[in-house]
Amino acid sequence: MAVYVMSIKKEYGMNLLELKSLWEYRRRKSKISVGDKIILYTVAPDRELIGEFTVGGILTGTPDELWEKTKDDICYKKEEVISYLESGKFPIAFRVSNPRVYGSPVSIDKISFFRPPMSYCRASADLLSLLESL
Repeated sequence: MAVYVMSIKKEYGMNLLELKSLWEYRRRKSKISVGDKIILYTVAPDRELIGEFTVGGILTGTPDELWEKTKDDICYKKEEVISYLESGKFPIAFRVSNPRVYGSPVSIDKISFFRPPMSYCRASADLLSLLESL
C-alpha cells in the first residue's frame, strides 16, 4: 500500500470525506492503485490537510462512460463532471472507501517540510509520522 497526497478544493474534499460523493475524478493517468491511501490537501485559501481515504476501486474510460458508471454515487451535475474530464487525456475515477476526517485540519503553514503537489505526490515519511500523531 502506498500513501499519496492529493490536491483538491475543500468543497470537493469534504464531499468525499462525508460520503456525499463516492468518486474522485482526475483527468490523467495515475500510479495510484486499489488499496492505496489518499491524504487530501485543500488548495488556497485553506491550505490544509483535512482527511484521508482508501482507494476502494478505480474506473477508466471516456468521460461519458465514467459518468454512467458513477452518476448514482456522486453529488455533482453531469455538465460539471463531463467538462472537467474532457479537459484531460485519460479520465479516471477513484472510489472512496474508509474515509477519515481529521479532528482538526492541519495547516501546511505549520509543516515546514511539506510542499503541496499540483495534482498528487507520494507522501513523505516525515508527513506520515506527523499524521500518525493526530
